[in-house]
Amino acid sequence: MTSQGDDYQTGLLSGVEDSTSHDDEVRQGGLGLGLLILRVGLAVIVGAHGLQHLFGAFGGPGITGFAHVLETFGYHKQTTLLSWITGIVELGGSALLLVGLFTPLAAAGILGVAANVVFAKFRGGFFEGDGRGWEFELLIGIVALALIFTGAGRISLERNTPWRRRPLPLGIVSLLLAAAASVVVIVLAR
Repeated sequence: MTSQGDDYQTGLLSGVEDSTSHDDEVRQGGLGLGLLILRVGLAVIVGAHGLQHLFGAFGGPGITGFAHVLETFGYHKQTTLLSWITGIVELGGSALLLVGLFTPLAAAGILGVAANVVFAKFRGGFFEGDGRGWEFELLIGIVALALIFTGAGRISLERNTPWRRRPLPLGIVSLLLAAAASVVVIVLAR
């Protein structure tokens, strides 16, 4: 005579065990590659913008021209300083994302820049018809936000760091830093 508990064990779930860490690694093998693609893609795009803003590369405006662009978007105080800070955050954050080091902080810097651009362009409408739309910057911000909480992944220099094993605390701190930096820039430069 079998008990009800024995019937449960021989039912549909018999032979099903909790997955081991090896099985998780096999199932999530594409996760590291996916995060690498996301990081590198964001780094290349934002890094190119940083090179445009700092050095005028790829037909960009350079520092002086970028300061004038910022003025057209409502930033009227310390635009040259803001141009330098923006370009350095874009280029430095991209370099860190590229190698996968301090990913939550690098992504927070990029999120802060993207949030300021969305704020500045918000009245221009969602779609980028005349350069005033903000859908591209929103996408950059969403990707950066995702990387704040996922970290760099297994294919990175931060593979053995404490924040990779527990990404949520540094992710929350990074998100708060991005929000604070965005508010400070809006308050002080507009």
